[in-house]
Amino acid sequence: MNFLNQTLLWGIAAISVPIIIHLLNRRRFRRVPWAAMRFLRVSVEQNQRRMKIEDWILLLVRCGLVALLALLMARPVMEGVSGVPGSKVAVAIVMDNSASMGSREGETTRLALAREAAHAVLARLPGGSPVAVAGAFRSHEATNDHELVASRIDGISQTDRHADLLYSLEEAARSLGGQAAVEKELYLITDGHAEEWGGFAALEGRLREIAAGITIHLVMVGSPVSGNLGISRLTPAATLPAVNQPFRIDVDVTNYGGSSVLDVPVSLLVDGQPAGEQWVIDEVKPGRSESATFYASLPGVGYHRVTVALEEDNVPFDDRRTVVMRARENVNVLLVDGDPGAEDRESETFFLRHALVPVPAQEQEAYPVKPRTVSVSGLAGEELDRYHAIVLANVANIPLSFADRLARYVEAGGGLILFPGGNLRPESYNTLLHRKHKLLPVSLVPRDEDSAAGPRTAVPTETNPLGLDADLLAGVDFLQGVELQAGELEHRQVLRYDDGTPALVESDFGQGKVFVFSSTADLEWNDFAIRPAFVPFVNRLLGGIVLNRENSLNVEAGETLRHRLDAGLAGREATVYEVGDPEALGRLTTLSEREGSSVLEFDHTGRAGAYQATVEGEPIPILFAARPSLRESSLALLGVEQLGRLGDSVTVSRWGASSGGVSFGRDRKGAELWWPLLLVVIALAAVEIVLAQWFSRSK
Repeated sequence: MNFLNQTLLWGIAAISVPIIIHLLNRRRFRRVPWAAMRFLRVSVEQNQRRMKIEDWILLLVRCGLVALLALLMARPVMEGVSGVPGSKVAVAIVMDNSASMGSREGETTRLALAREAAHAVLARLPGGSPVAVAGAFRSHEATNDHELVASRIDGISQTDRHADLLYSLEEAARSLGGQAAVEKELYLITDGHAEEWGGFAALEGRLREIAAGITIHLVMVGSPVSGNLGISRLTPAATLPAVNQPFRIDVDVTNYGGSSVLDVPVSLLVDGQPAGEQWVIDEVKPGRSESATFYASLPGVGYHRVTVALEEDNVPFDDRRTVVMRARENVNVLLVDGDPGAEDRESETFFLRHALVPVPAQEQEAYPVKPRTVSVSGLAGEELDRYHAIVLANVANIPLSFADRLARYVEAGGGLILFPGGNLRPESYNTLLHRKHKLLPVSLVPRDEDSAAGPRTAVPTETNPLGLDADLLAGVDFLQGVELQAGELEHRQVLRYDDGTPALVESDFGQGKVFVFSSTADLEWNDFAIRPAFVPFVNRLLGGIVLNRENSLNVEAGETLRHRLDAGLAGREATVYEVGDPEALGRLTTLSEREGSSVLEFDHTGRAGAYQATVEGEPIPILFAARPSLRESSLALLGVEQLGRLGDSVTVSRWGASSGGVSFGRDRKGAELWWPLLLVVIALAAVEIVLAQWFSRSK
């Protein structure tokens, strides 16, 4: 036998109270001789013996009553006994509601089977048992109200997130730690998706630790799925998202199943409406990915949903993927010319201006890109925040005041493109922009102009984030440039020369983006500006900067959205809805103020798809999107060997459409004895009252 509240056993010491009272109130006699006493002596002696016996009986009953009350409050537990009325079990139920739990099982889903299993667990619990139920991403406090628990089970919704089951188990074990019960049980109801058990050794070790004081049940639901096609990548090309200007969308479709799939149709939708013809992939082999390319345009200024869809299969969450893009009416670019020249064609920015607006003169007014050229001396009067990108072309020195403004501008979401030249003084850039502000991710080292090195060519890196055409770049000769010397700051190579040295690097700085090129924007060090590759190159740089401003609008399911807006919106309320679910209730959030701007934050992005945020007082809503977790697309489940490694620490059972015979809790051992003890206490109290009345009657 054990006790749940052992400290209350000290209450047994209260037995001394009735004993002390008995001793204090013990009858004392004073001898008073008188003549008739001898006739009563026999009767008095008989009464004294009877009264002593009655007092001892009452004392024993009262001491037993106090002792039983102390034992009752200490909550005794008897192992090997079950079915005693009033025995409670502390239970934590963790239901895996990650993306893989949305896989279809006939007419139902794995999550629906998990709900059935959770209700079956609840039905087998003694009344009043504390139960904490939670999904894989949110916990609840324990409650004795089983109707509330049942509603919580039904309220656990499907997500498109990747689950961290170790974290979920830690939370469940913590919720059970504060419960005083003879039996503690933890039920993990999951499909056994192998990706969620990636750190199996750590998870196995933690399960064994928890099992030292808690009975763990691993309830497996669902059956293996043989095939799954999913959209593993949806990337708009780094082109300018302007109104009615076509842009390319690259899509990868991956076969996660074990057999080839033929004639796979892929559809493109803009704002929910079909855009263009379907793309049909002839064959997707097992474990391989195939690409599809679409061209689309955005019909108006503002936010738009771009969706790619496959035909639904038994794993539907990865059959659709959405990104949000923003079409702009005007894109303002500030060109800082470090060598204006004697005439326009000799200007350092001459080719840049024409590359940014590659249309005839009569169409330039309607073209969305609006470049403005200034000299270094004119920078003081420019409001940097009105520009989407700033280009420094062969600027000799960076003014100290401008360096501070430029760093703040890029950190808030602006873009910087640097083209060197003969006027550029590397030490000015290295001191202010590289070492002081850490805006430039590399330091600049001038090349020896007298070196005899021949012309070089530039090639895209393996990832080719700007989607540059390697064949077009192959015809460009680079004769000279500055060396981009890497340090400790993080950056990525976009182009490299054929000798392996970097030609173009990019980096993120706060919310903004920086591109550093190693050669000029005119014909001084190369013939790039008169080659066909120059126009798409410049526009891809600008497109990468503009798209970067909207990157925060596209997050993975479960991530917190943090999107910067105008500072004047700080403090206003925003209501967020799921676009694809008309019955979903809106959630309120308040725009916070941060570093001269307002920030829209939203952390309920568990479902993949588009969301709409309506800001108080603003007529145009903001769109953003969540993408499903790629890790959930895998079909691998825990094998028999892995389940066997759990040994005796976990009880494994399987719940399916035909598993109604599974009975949870039938092997429970031990029971609390407070209910029988309470009955004995009540009975003893009644006996004490009756005896006290009986013994005090007139004799």
